[in-house]
Amino acid sequence: MSTRPMDFATLLYRQLPEVFRERDNTSEFPDGSRSPGDLARLCTAWGDLLDALYRSQLQRYYDIFPEQEGAADAEGLARGCQPWVLPYLAQLLDVQLIAPLEAGRRAEIGHAIAWRQRKGTPLAVEEIAERIAGIEVEIREGFRKLATTPWAGFTLLPESVYGEPDGRFDRRFRLQRVEHPGLPAGSVDFRHASRAIRADADSPASKTSSFAGRVVPWRQKWPHGVPCFPRSFQDVTARTADLRTPDAAGHGHAHPRRVVLHAPPFAGFFAPQAASVQWTVIRDAVLGGQPLPAALPLTLVNTADSRALSGVGDAPVRIRGVVELNGVFDWSFANLWFDNRLEVGAGRVAAAGCAFRELYMHTVDAARPVVTAQACLFKRLLAPRSLVSMEFVTVLERLVCERLQLSDSILLPAPHKDLLDNDVPAGGCIRYSRLPYLPLPADSSDPSLANDPRWIAQGRRSMLRVHAASCSTLTPIFWNTEFGEAGCAVLHPTADDRLRFGAEDGGEMGACHVFAYTLRERALIEKLKDFLPVGIEAVLAPDASLVCAPPQPR
Repeated sequence: MSTRPMDFATLLYRQLPEVFRERDNTSEFPDGSRSPGDLARLCTAWGDLLDALYRSQLQRYYDIFPEQEGAADAEGLARGCQPWVLPYLAQLLDVQLIAPLEAGRRAEIGHAIAWRQRKGTPLAVEEIAERIAGIEVEIREGFRKLATTPWAGFTLLPESVYGEPDGRFDRRFRLQRVEHPGLPAGSVDFRHASRAIRADADSPASKTSSFAGRVVPWRQKWPHGVPCFPRSFQDVTARTADLRTPDAAGHGHAHPRRVVLHAPPFAGFFAPQAASVQWTVIRDAVLGGQPLPAALPLTLVNTADSRALSGVGDAPVRIRGVVELNGVFDWSFANLWFDNRLEVGAGRVAAAGCAFRELYMHTVDAARPVVTAQACLFKRLLAPRSLVSMEFVTVLERLVCERLQLSDSILLPAPHKDLLDNDVPAGGCIRYSRLPYLPLPADSSDPSLANDPRWIAQGRRSMLRVHAASCSTLTPIFWNTEFGEAGCAVLHPTADDRLRFGAEDGGEMGACHVFAYTLRERALIEKLKDFLPVGIEAVLAPDASLVCAPPQPR
């Protein structure tokens, strides 16, 4: 019979009269167990067919809910819509799938009708940005940024509509009347500072936004004043129409036919409230192959010759303290953030989705990779006399290795062969990556480069091969390069598109390739072309002030 506790084969066999079950030609084994008879095997054949029909019907039911995503259970059911079904559902609803991530594509199908019903409204634009790009944006319609002249008989609304006490701006006094927040103004009032402040959630002037995961109600204070954060969502100063081509730097935003989406920077590898664990708490368990202490956001898999440590959650788990690994093991790390030095005395390291402040490898092997990294961020990586293989990696400060295999990555420093000299690695291959300079081919005889110190340091004896057609020397623009801070190594929207979309698959180069930040931003703009009124253009404006919540009013 089947090993499942309650399947159709078991149900069919139990429904038979007991007399037939007693007469079934079963045989008893020496250990006391009994083998199934002919009748039991017949029920098993029928039950397997009924099981397959049942699972097919149940999976068909789950497949009509595209937003529901679930892992397969013990019976093989996904308990959610299967990914291969999404294109067929999209064709049924006439939805063009644009989102690069599966979660975004599920949202495109699940909210297709609701978005069409609210097409052209700010609410629909905000929801599309949250679902497609995974960010909460603040919308500023371009026509609201333009300076206008009040007409005769213009009636001002009560001050309470704008979050101020009624009667604060006495209409009998000219100086107070011009401060009224509802009065259109084209001149800046230098007596006050304009910015966002926290407000009562019940106030009609308040808005509710998420600042680094914290939901806070806020309102605009002194809209006629000098903006504290120019070109941010807090800047409501009236301007004349800007007819320039819109871009992320702030050009062309004040235009009646544009909608500006102020977006905060992506966190990257460093979440604002990341879970953290002290290394001394888990050191004995990792080195000794013992179970981890309970209630830790980590998983550890031990074998005779390997150790696999992984973080649990959406953001990398922070490991505090100096980590020294001396056992001859194959170390495997995933979804971790090493906030201090990681020193490996023996063995090899395979990492995925990790951030390393400093990784120092003492293992010497130029034939097999001692470090295999994918979608990782390094501040310093030191592996002298060894082979390093990396894909979708960003190195901020230093890279030392004997041989280098690099693809779809960003190197801020020049790679070096050893700790003392400036020679480039002795061999390897680099493709679809950013380098500070492209090494000179070994057979080049260009006299104009004879006195270039970079080529003299190379010695023209390196076997390092660089696919120059796919590589770039452009300087990347990051939100910041401070290791451990949110936005570190995340490409700024003003960075060159040859870096933002220069990977082999069309995504961004570097460690954040797996997050698909640039593809999500581009998908958002493309999606809004179908959900904005004709002639209205969406512009994505990076806004670092959305990271911090507005202060309390004084």
